[in-house]
Amino acid sequence: MLGAPSGPDIPWQSGTAFRVLIVDTGNQGRSAVGERMLRHHLSRHGIPADVIRVTSAGLNADDGQRMDPTAAAQIERLGGNAHGFRTRSVSEAMVEAASMVFCGTWWERDELCLRYPRARGRAFTLSEIGFLYEEVVDAAPLPDHPRLLEARLRTADVPDDFDLPDWDDFEERMRAACDAIDQATRWIAEIWASMAPVRPIGTAGERRESAAEPTCTVDAFGVAVGIVCSGSERDALATAGHRAWGRCLVEDRDPETTVSVVVDADDAVLARARLSGALAYPDVDTALHFLSSAVTVRAIEARVGTLIMLHAAGLAGPDGSVVGFVAPSGTGKTTLSRTLGAHYGYVTDETLAISPGDLTVLPYPKPLSVIDSLTHIKEQWGADSLDLAVLPDVPLRLRRLVILDRREDGPEEPAITPIDHLEGIAILAEQMSYLSKTPGRLHALSDLVDAVGGLSRLTYRDVRTVLPMVPGLLGGGE
Repeated sequence: MLGAPSGPDIPWQSGTAFRVLIVDTGNQGRSAVGERMLRHHLSRHGIPADVIRVTSAGLNADDGQRMDPTAAAQIERLGGNAHGFRTRSVSEAMVEAASMVFCGTWWERDELCLRYPRARGRAFTLSEIGFLYEEVVDAAPLPDHPRLLEARLRTADVPDDFDLPDWDDFEERMRAACDAIDQATRWIAEIWASMAPVRPIGTAGERRESAAEPTCTVDAFGVAVGIVCSGSERDALATAGHRAWGRCLVEDRDPETTVSVVVDADDAVLARARLSGALAYPDVDTALHFLSSAVTVRAIEARVGTLIMLHAAGLAGPDGSVVGFVAPSGTGKTTLSRTLGAHYGYVTDETLAISPGDLTVLPYPKPLSVIDSLTHIKEQWGADSLDLAVLPDVPLRLRRLVILDRREDGPEEPAITPIDHLEGIAILAEQMSYLSKTPGRLHALSDLVDAVGGLSRLTYRDVRTVLPMVPGLLGGGE
């Protein structure tokens, strides 16, 4: 919602942490387990507390108490550290300082938001956040995640609590709850590790850019990102990476930033690599999955304040006119890019980067990410492998912005309708990276909407029926 609080801005350069607060009733069960397991999994990826700080509290906690002994035993069983924990009662200051709030159950989330209304828009249950991150991995800087996930939650069908055994067997229920929390926090830490910022060398909690020569360099809307491959599967990773990123590869350019990726079957090698700040995985497919997010986020952070960067797909006509299709992750952008991109120049399926002054579009023909419903790992398909149309050899300029509204019960023939100016700005604000650091903020979005003649909503069921509409969109008509 436009104007809803989104948590504090995160000036990474100053060392201010992305703060996560985990809340339940007494701060002796789920919140304690969530705090210690998320800390455990983040530390395994070499992410210190001054980058992501995790704390917990209780709605009705007695300050200074120990956690439930069963919870402590489960934390130790799962590899975490339960020592030194003491309960805290939640306060307005804690909520205000939090970038995101995870709650034990839906009613604890609702109670928290009732007491502290500014928590709305960044408070999720542990179950919700786990399922949201399994369903969709937003390739966006961490400060943008609460807003993006809240927007996705409004349309996603995810459970607001874990499916647990009855209360008849407390220990079995606690074990199942802790296993679910461990799984959710493990996945969250895996995702955040690929999006955590590189800190300047010599600062506390630095995540060093590799000094090694890049295996390849890719161009992400004008940002040269060097990719350093290593590990026992280095050659396999390099081969797969070249195939997936073929249209983004550049030569004779010095990288502005680098991403180090290690693929090795040896857990000890992976552990050492993660502690040094590298992305490290046991197989090539998983590495490519997270590499896509890492490259995108590094590029976004390099262009903060200079470009408008929307979560949108982009297609170009022969004259360089671009139509941007804006939508949350997991709601149709990639499918649209695969289908329509066979006929029109493939600009991007993820981040549409626009120069606000002249509406120049900087292409980012990255691999298309197709999620595997069983593993939640997205396969990376190169634009050439999918035979997508190449971009015209002319400058690209934004002609139209369309909000995607794909529905299972949508019309057989797609419908396009105008969107009210203020509503359109609110929608774009939810799907824009680093809105708070964009000069002019909402005024910049308002100017963008005016420059493209207003926003439209495209409601459809089957993306194949949209193809006949594209010439009109590229030409500025209906």
